[in-house]
Amino acid sequence: MNFAVTTRPDADSERRLRAALNQFPVAVQDAIVRKAMRPFLQKELQMIRAANAGKLPPNQARAKIKIMRSGIAWGAAAYKIARKVDAGELAGRAKRAYYDSAGVGWRSHFTELGTHAWSSSLSIPPGARARGRGWKRGLSHRRRGTFIRGTHASEITARMMAPQFMPMVIKSVNSAIMARKAPGSSLRMVEDFA
Repeated sequence: MNFAVTTRPDADSERRLRAALNQFPVAVQDAIVRKAMRPFLQKELQMIRAANAGKLPPNQARAKIKIMRSGIAWGAAAYKIARKVDAGELAGRAKRAYYDSAGVGWRSHFTELGTHAWSSSLSIPPGARARGRGWKRGLSHRRRGTFIRGTHASEITARMMAPQFMPMVIKSVNSAIMARKAPGSSLRMVEDFA
């Protein structure tokens, strides 16, 4: 899919969170953020699976978390790519059915974004032949042919869940501090940083 939702907290919250995380070594910081991202992505997956329930198998939706060397925490929830299949001599509908049986992969793209197709029973509109092979490009369908509206489940879910990410990270940092805090310890909670 061609979209990305980047969570950008306000500067004050980000400064306080960085100060609280900097109390720990880098490896522990990564573990804390990863621990916060996992339930967040699981919630996203539940919502995406529910929206695409009748169209895509829920067991092929996956979440992945990656901590880059630069310190960027990256997480994604999406459908896994189908394994490469050899359709052999199959063609047409038989080939499509064979690809569908192999897994989601490319089908998730059309489920999410929808499809537009000019029905083969419709004649080519006048003036379209002059465009050559790309005659469908730029045409208005005007309620003709196949039009399947996509669910846009991943995009809608990501935009809806983005504001919930920062509180989950703050909660994870505070729980890590509470777990390591001993009497007389210098560890401070996120809210204690002014």
